Amino acid sequence: MSAPGRQSVERELPQRAAGAERAPAGEPDDPRGPPAPFQPLRVLLALVLTGAAFGLYEFVLSSFWSSPVMGIHARVPYPAYAGLALAMLFALAGVRAALGVWSPHLKLGLFVLAFLTCVVVGVGGGRFVSYTLRGTRNPAFTLQSGAGRRFPEFALADHNGVIHRGPVSSDGRATLVVVYRGDFCPFARYELGQLTSNREQLDAAGLEVVAISADPVARSRMLARFLKTGIPLLSDEKQTVVGPLGLVQRHRNGEPDSAIPAFFIVDHAGIVRWTFTSPYYREMPSTGALLEAARSVNSGAPRQAR
Repeated sequence: MSAPGRQSVERELPQRAAGAERAPAGEPDDPRGPPAPFQPLRVLLALVLTGAAFGLYEFVLSSFWSSPVMGIHARVPYPAYAGLALAMLFALAGVRAALGVWSPHLKLGLFVLAFLTCVVVGVGGGRFVSYTLRGTRNPAFTLQSGAGRRFPEFALADHNGVIHRGPVSSDGRATLVVVYRGDFCPFARYELGQLTSNREQLDAAGLEVVAISADPVARSRMLARFLKTGIPLLSDEKQTVVGPLGLVQRHRNGEPDSAIPAFFIVDHAGIVRWTFTSPYYREMPSTGALLEAARSVNSGAPRQAR
């Protein structure tokens, strides 16, 4: 063998010997490298964040319809929006925690779970915001009986068929007249439930409470039984009151008309002293605002319409 050939073989032999020393006998080199270590805390963190995001999202959507804390009666329900934003932050944090897992298969599974949660919270939260800001708006209307004007006289049957004449109460007290959409509206049902719960306070403030809708007597009767309320639910099916007030919503496809929500406090002479209306039919005044208005009316100080 020539000299250059012998030098080449001599250089290769030490390299092979060194490789043999590094690799134990009978164990070939693993090109994939060492196995990924298990990270129980990071996996648990990703699962907790993802679960918290979805749980908070479901809590906001389910409790909004029955809790004033979520802002059901506020013009802009900031507490509900804040809850949805926090749920999205939890979901994004879950995605980040999932991406930090070393095991490729576990990383993929946690990432997909957290990412789908982001999609659900984002799409569902966006639809919720759109509904509260656009889907619960009243049609354009002009209130025809503001503060200082006489409330229309009426003789309407309540849910028991008893005729109530007004707006002046029989004992000369101020009257809170609540115009509500109808028994089909969950917001109206909740508003009447709130008024029923606070009726003793309103009575102590010198307010007689009556509620008017365009529902027939039979539907008012079913609603009164459902709410277990003692507030007279007056039926204005022929729109003799809500019509002159400008509080009628016309529906398409032959659906019955419904009333547009409004609140009036009428004094002993039948004059409107306080009103509350809103662009949103889910908004209503707080009990504190009603009690303050009642004290103002009973003291003889008129309030401006809202």
